[in-house]
Amino acid sequence: MFNKEFRSLYYCFILCLCSFSAGAQDAHFTQQYANKLYLNPAFAGLDHTWSVSLAHRNQWPALNGSFITNQLTADYKLGDTKSAVSFLLQQDRAGIGGLQKIQATAGYAYHTRVTDTWAMAAGLQATFGRLQVNYDNLVFGDQLSDNGQVAVTSAEANNFEPSSYLSFAVGGLIYSGQFWAGLKVDHLNKPNSGFENETKLPLTYVANAGYKFYARSYQEQGRLFELSFTPSVTYIHQQNFKRLDLGLHTIYTPLTLGIIYKGIPAVAETNQDQVLAVIAALQIEAFKIGFSHDVGLSGISSQAGGANEISVVFEQLEINKLFRGRRERKINNSIPCPAF
Repeated sequence: MFNKEFRSLYYCFILCLCSFSAGAQDAHFTQQYANKLYLNPAFAGLDHTWSVSLAHRNQWPALNGSFITNQLTADYKLGDTKSAVSFLLQQDRAGIGGLQKIQATAGYAYHTRVTDTWAMAAGLQATFGRLQVNYDNLVFGDQLSDNGQVAVTSAEANNFEPSSYLSFAVGGLIYSGQFWAGLKVDHLNKPNSGFENETKLPLTYVANAGYKFYARSYQEQGRLFELSFTPSVTYIHQQNFKRLDLGLHTIYTPLTLGIIYKGIPAVAETNQDQVLAVIAALQIEAFKIGFSHDVGLSGISSQAGGANEISVVFEQLEINKLFRGRRERKINNSIPCPAF
């Protein structure tokens, strides 16, 4: 009886932590623009022919069993068209209990020019998700002996069978040479997720915008060099969870430095997590690498070690798209959002 009660309490604790840390259901990256396909499907194929990226996030590393997110993304622009396709594979692993979520996402995006100075993009995604518990990481009471040895097997039944779901998302972007704004709406079909008592994933809204101020910008030997400052804002709303983030990125080619204040209390309860994140990144032609660290200011993040994140991106650039294209039907603006 004790084992069953302990197990139920344990999983409730783990699931609550997962919900709290991920904004009810979903992970959120500090380097959101290094993970553009996760931020908004409309980013696929913008400013490059193809790209491949890897990301790793370790949240609350001070806990005995932190919350790990690993992500692989790729996108490809379809020839000399305005269309692009994308793919995303993500694994979330929560705590020592081995609660795992695996997501595979396919997406499509379409880009077009609105005026000589403005362009827009729209995208959609379909995600297959699977939630499961890894019992190999758990030790129950009947596995413990008086001499401290741990038995290999337990009589506890595995009542948490893996569950799967299918989710859909849409996103849009509008941008010029210095401004951008985007919105993504996820879980449009409100799919069921969970184990014995399944719950519907609520709609998720992620809005972001920013403006790039150029202090200096020039092109040399086919490469763009710049000194710029880019303030940005991100707003996340998922059911009862609301969060406002303010950021500032400075680019001094090839270095990017950024600072983000997460959890502005003006739009949510004052007892939510507040985090100050710092970003340092390097971009050399088609290769980008970034590292960020979240410093917890209040809430559980201040006691659990914040978060660490690293991203690596490879992409084939289209330099001729950074300025006006020769053919009028092509997009003639580069989206000015940061690379990290």
